[in-house]
Amino acid sequence: MDNRPIGMFDSGVGGLSIWRATRRLLPQESMIFFADSGHVPYGEKSPEELHDLTGRITRFLLDQDAKVIVVACNTATVHAIGHLREAFPEVPFVGVVPVVKTLARRTRTGTIAVLSTPATSSSPYLAGLIREFAPDKDVINVGCDGLENAVEEGHVRSRSTTALLERHLAPIAGSAADVVGLGCTHYPFLRARIKRMLGPRVRLFDPSRPVARRTREVLRERDALGQNASPEYRFYTSGDPKLFARVATTLLRRPVREAGYVDLDAVPSR
Repeated sequence: MDNRPIGMFDSGVGGLSIWRATRRLLPQESMIFFADSGHVPYGEKSPEELHDLTGRITRFLLDQDAKVIVVACNTATVHAIGHLREAFPEVPFVGVVPVVKTLARRTRTGTIAVLSTPATSSSPYLAGLIREFAPDKDVINVGCDGLENAVEEGHVRSRSTTALLERHLAPIAGSAADVVGLGCTHYPFLRARIKRMLGPRVRLFDPSRPVARRTREVLRERDALGQNASPEYRFYTSGDPKLFARVATTLLRRPVREAGYVDLDAVPSR
């Protein structure tokens, strides 16, 4: 038994989709969530910048006594989790990757689609997943500029977000794709709208529950599952704490009353 908290971070509020799934699966675990809203979006940053930012966030979470670090961000996983594992070899990390393998298994038409940030969509990592798990499938790979920021600002039902979705979903709507992977942790908060726009013939998949299950598996392997009768949930951000609390409350549909501010420049990267 290990009642220390699970540490979790994202470029912003999107990783709360992972937080929500983990809380449901592991209701006795305390959790610390860090939103790097001061540096969002990650999809426009270089690998070197991401190595530095994620290293500082990891150090902060470890200073808060986190027992495992969940990288609840596709872009950070793709570009930085290897670096983090080398920099912090004693720390277990759980990452998020586009659900290409699941899509390839579930398609009936042979055409799959992946929605992700521009950085993830053009990454060698995603290209490798497609080569490995979907070499015989037609893959529609859409880099969705603007969607991450829309969720970050809490604009999940606005006209501007509708326009973004219509533009990004157009290649899928006119195709034979019957399965779609949500390759950014921000996108599950748009799931109902995406589903409605693509129609009943298309099934959506996101990594929230698989990541939560993998986190449970890692903790179980280490005999580190928690048994907190009253688990504690703490939130931190490098952005505006009040804005984070307001948007998080909207997305989670439960009150997030406060978040702490962290200046990452004051945190070492190792």
